[in-house]
Amino acid sequence: MRFIILTIATIFLLSCSSMEKREAVRADHEMDMNIPAIDDFIVSLKKEYIERCYTPVLKKIASNSPRPCETSLIQMLERRYSLNYTQEQVDLAADELFFADIRERLQKKIKTEPNLRKAVSKKFRSMDDIMAYYKPKYTFRKLG
Repeated sequence: MRFIILTIATIFLLSCSSMEKREAVRADHEMDMNIPAIDDFIVSLKKEYIERCYTPVLKKIASNSPRPCETSLIQMLERRYSLNYTQEQVDLAADELFFADIRERLQKKIKTEPNLRKAVSKKFRSMDDIMAYYKPKYTFRKLG
């Protein structure tokens, strides 16, 4: 009986240390995935998007000449939720529209900048991988 308990305890301890090692490797890998030029690009576009599109729609501020992004966001919200939308719904719609735009602009940027293209090719296999990595970092939704 004592042998069985010791065996189970050993297996448990080994699995715990293995999990810690996998998490450490995963964290290191994620740190290596970061490309500062892409972060800077997304941050600057998100600041502009928040100021020009997201905030006016969220606060329901009528504008004399709405920007295309503002119009797109309002139309999406009206189609889905009428005019009684919540911040969570604005966040979801903003994520969808913002990241579709980011994807398109980022593809162009990668094609035109050789250094960025080289960095991306070393760290990502596809545009889907890039978006899967960066979208959670810059989402409008409150995670957690």
